[in-house]
Amino acid sequence: MSTVNPNPELSVPESGDTKELQSPHTLPISVQQYADLVDHGHFNKQTGQIELINGRIVRMNPQGPQHSDPLDILGEWSIEQAKRQFRIRMEKPIVLAGSNSTPESDLAWVKRQSYAQQHPGPNDIQLIIEASVSSVDFDTGEKCDVYARGGIPEYWQINVPRQEVRVYRDPQAGSFRTMTTHGVDESISPICLPAAMLPIAILF
Repeated sequence: MSTVNPNPELSVPESGDTKELQSPHTLPISVQQYADLVDHGHFNKQTGQIELINGRIVRMNPQGPQHSDPLDILGEWSIEQAKRQFRIRMEKPIVLAGSNSTPESDLAWVKRQSYAQQHPGPNDIQLIIEASVSSVDFDTGEKCDVYARGGIPEYWQINVPRQEVRVYRDPQAGSFRTMTTHGVDESISPICLPAAMLPIAILF
């Protein structure tokens, strides 16, 4: 009986060497392929937040109160401070095509314009904020790297269990050049709007 390989690009080497077949391979999907899956409703029954990170589909845990409460506070603070100078997007996709990623950041400060045809990209984004409870390592590791490679000018990572904020700035050559850590007795403000002071204590 003969069989047909559904993907000729993954054919067995003619030499008979099966070394490449002895370990599994991850086949990344593109931003456009991911967008097609979303458009066709393939994730409608999934719980939690679905994101494309480095060509991999990642499902984040549903939010607990420790996560959602500081996000509510950050959302209100962002809207009050931005005063229509920026659009504040909460848990909506951004596109970082260079790293094959479509993260759904907790908060994004973006240019005031329509995004009806495409999600914001690096040139539209001024500030990304992520709050972390169980995903601290992911948000300070792989996701931070994705934002740096995408050229995001500023990234705040809220570490809820430790009640501190890491501020990443100055992305160059795929990494942030500066990172500072701030505790509950401090205030921080974004580069794009220095007058917008956030007292960290209000988050906790």
